[in-house]
Amino acid sequence: MSSAAPRPRPRLARPSLAQLFLGAALSSMLLVAVGLALFLRSSRQAALEAAGHSRQAEAQRVEARVARALGTAQDALDNVERALASGAVDTADARALEAHLYTQLLGSRHVAEVTFTRARLLHAAIAPDQLELEDQDRWQLSVFTTPEGSVGTRRTARTEQGFSVRQWLRYSESRSFDVVSQTQSWAAPDPTLHPTFRVSAAAGPGSGAIWSDLHFSDLDAGSSAPRVVLTVQKGVWDAAGSFLGVARVGLLTTDLDAISALGSEHAAASAGPAPRVALLAVSAEQGAPARLVARVDAADRVVAIADELRILPVHAPPEVAALLDSELVRGLDPEHPSREGRLRIGGEDWLATLRALSIAGGGTAGWLVAVLVPESHYTRDLVELGRVLSLVFGATLLLVFGIAGAVFFTVRRGLLRVGETAARMRQFDFRGSPAEGALRDIVELLESLELAKTVTRAMCKYIPVPLVRRLYERHRDPELGGELCEVSLLFTDIQGFTALSEQLTPDQLARYLGRYFEVMTGALEAHGATIDKYIGDAVMAFWNAPAPVHEHPLAACRGVLAAQAALAELYAAPEWQGLPPLVTRFGLHRASVMVGHFGAPSRLAYTALGDGVNLTSRLEGLCKHYGVTTLLSGSIAESVQAQLGLRHIDRVVVQGKREAVDVYELLGAEPASLERLAVVQSYEAAWQAYLRREFGRAQALLAPLAALDAPSRVLWQRCQSFLLAPPPADWSGVHVALSK
Repeated sequence: MSSAAPRPRPRLARPSLAQLFLGAALSSMLLVAVGLALFLRSSRQAALEAAGHSRQAEAQRVEARVARALGTAQDALDNVERALASGAVDTADARALEAHLYTQLLGSRHVAEVTFTRARLLHAAIAPDQLELEDQDRWQLSVFTTPEGSVGTRRTARTEQGFSVRQWLRYSESRSFDVVSQTQSWAAPDPTLHPTFRVSAAAGPGSGAIWSDLHFSDLDAGSSAPRVVLTVQKGVWDAAGSFLGVARVGLLTTDLDAISALGSEHAAASAGPAPRVALLAVSAEQGAPARLVARVDAADRVVAIADELRILPVHAPPEVAALLDSELVRGLDPEHPSREGRLRIGGEDWLATLRALSIAGGGTAGWLVAVLVPESHYTRDLVELGRVLSLVFGATLLLVFGIAGAVFFTVRRGLLRVGETAARMRQFDFRGSPAEGALRDIVELLESLELAKTVTRAMCKYIPVPLVRRLYERHRDPELGGELCEVSLLFTDIQGFTALSEQLTPDQLARYLGRYFEVMTGALEAHGATIDKYIGDAVMAFWNAPAPVHEHPLAACRGVLAAQAALAELYAAPEWQGLPPLVTRFGLHRASVMVGHFGAPSRLAYTALGDGVNLTSRLEGLCKHYGVTTLLSGSIAESVQAQLGLRHIDRVVVQGKREAVDVYELLGAEPASLERLAVVQSYEAAWQAYLRREFGRAQALLAPLAALDAPSRVLWQRCQSFLLAPPPADWSGVHVALSK
């Protein structure tokens, strides 16, 4: 009764020592890294939140500076309004009005003009285009500074031909109001048609001041370098509610340009990157980006974009250029231009805060201040702290891992020795190796494996190793029974072995025979043979089982040729000690036989059984009859005749069989010599004549060969017999062997 080995249970996913150690190490590192990362992340978030408040505070400070800059013009406007509304300055007294405006102009070096436009309303207006004025008493008085630094007065009034301007300049070096340098006159449009007048007049009493956007100064018309100004204007009503006119103050943008340089001032005072400040205005064009309204560099140019004056930077700092080109300032809502965002500039992250300026109205609606700060400005100390903490934690982990690693590698080296030994055993390498190690437990385990290898080496001397390997790979125990398999079979025998054994002592016989089998077995196994058994001095082997062998008939023939060559070297070697060389006969046959485990359930033998095995044994025996060392059956010959030299010897019915078998002599793998080739050709010609019953002709061809060639001698004698007693009419050339 046979028993199959139980199918191996699926292995549970158990970690190795290295995986366990690595997992513990990585888990520790991960916990430390996650804790450190969470700490640094929360710290960074707190720092960035504080940074947002800091930028908002900076934007408020910039807004306050803008308010102070614009407040100069607002103060001058308020002074003019109070003086006129209270009657302290009579609009009919042109000289007193000029002196008052002149005082307001000299009150600030950044005020470019102070203007009062006089007109009388016929009735209150709802809109600027519905404004109706009296034709008389329309005039405008402006006190201004020139680009060259002089102070002048310009009066626009009605004449018979329309409105004309009379302008006189005063030297800026003199504070005397009466000193006049030159006077000019020219025609001019009605000043009450100017938008600054009509919008302010239509606003009605109690309305606030209205600011314009950037524009070129009207008083610099005709100049090659007109100045850019902001104007604030307001309608003036007296205590009785009568409209007196519109007061206007023009302010140079010098202070606004200085505010944009705030970032440069900070950069000069600090060692690292500092906040950058820029003043911008939201474009009225849909989807267009915001533009600068204050210079960041003295070389910046003023350009008109969509009816608006804006600053075009010539040498813009990278952060300002990146801001103007970013989506952050594209399509801002003029009513709510505040925004925060992030920019990537030169490989560094910058944080941007956009804050609407609420200190003006009218034309300056949509103005905003941009504060740009590199993120590293806020996180530099935090990054340094993270680096220090990482070094501390890293050093601690290295120390811990160093100690644990020393223990781990000591154990691992021992386990690797065990694993290598086990791996060699799985590869059927059972050579001995020293049981050495740093730990006693490992040494004891290695010694146990060495004992197992000793037992296995002993078993491998009795069992074909390929068979055991195949059973191992299939996870099966040997089972009683076999399977039909096509194999190439081999039987060998030593001619005259009995006589040789009588000349040697038992020990000598065992030693020489053992060396003989060692050489024979090595050559056959090198060509894929499975050694079935040793029967005295005979060997039984086969190919294509238990493992498939490609072109096994050819492999079998080459194995026989290799064995013959190896044995010839053995007989010529000194170790053979002058003993006569042994003559080994080989029989080869290809057949389908039963191959498997046969015997008792408690003791099995892996072998081949079947009619083909018996035929192979008979072929080996026929070698003696024909005087050759190797005979092949036709089933072998037809597979190898294209690669090897063969000679068709005979068609024979071996003892115990009824069917004839063509038998061939294996001549070798190399081309035969001319002499040998001539013998083979003559023999095969004689064989063909023999089959045609031309026995005399066959004898004539064989006669020159009979003295040297045993098969030729055998066939010559058979022809002689048939000449004396011809075969029956149904004779087919088959020879019946009467002995094994």
